[in-house]
Amino acid sequence: MKRIGIPLVAVALAAAVVSANPAHAAGTSYSAGPSNGDASTYHQVDTGDGTITIFQHNTRQAGTVHCVGEGPRATLANTQPATADTSAVKVAYTDAILTDAPVIDVLVTGDNGRVLGHRAAFGPMYYDSGNVTVPLFAKPRAGEAVRTLIGLQMHAGCLPMPFVLGVPGSRFLEGARATFPSVTLS
Repeated sequence: MKRIGIPLVAVALAAAVVSANPAHAAGTSYSAGPSNGDASTYHQVDTGDGTITIFQHNTRQAGTVHCVGEGPRATLANTQPATADTSAVKVAYTDAILTDAPVIDVLVTGDNGRVLGHRAAFGPMYYDSGNVTVPLFAKPRAGEAVRTLIGLQMHAGCLPMPFVLGVPGSRFLEGARATFPSVTLS
């Protein structure tokens, strides 16, 4: 593919992701979780239908260089009371479009921020549907509030030496969009 083809493919992916019509999150209640990014990042969280969209114009080093720190992210939070036999949390996703580097990240915590479990799903994806099932390594007490933080996160990237922007291998645009119709404790 010619060098000019890469930016055109990225723009086409961005247009497809923004125009996608996600399914409605039936019965699952969300609040906005923490989000971060810089001037090169766009993110949107829709708590009504459970959709997260995130894009990053990336002039940084290619993803094979892993730098310290976290990449831009956007999250949804869901809280439900645990039952006596809760041993896993299943997060369903639909219409997931992820370029190579984004991650669907699921963190499950209990009272006082006690970590109960963690799992991730990796790109690339193209209108994929599925589940991220998080087996809990610490069992919550019956009635304990179980908080599930669902996020789309981009690769951190970093500036290469000697700070040359747009070096060959850099991704022009990274992006992801997914709808999370349900969070189920089982």
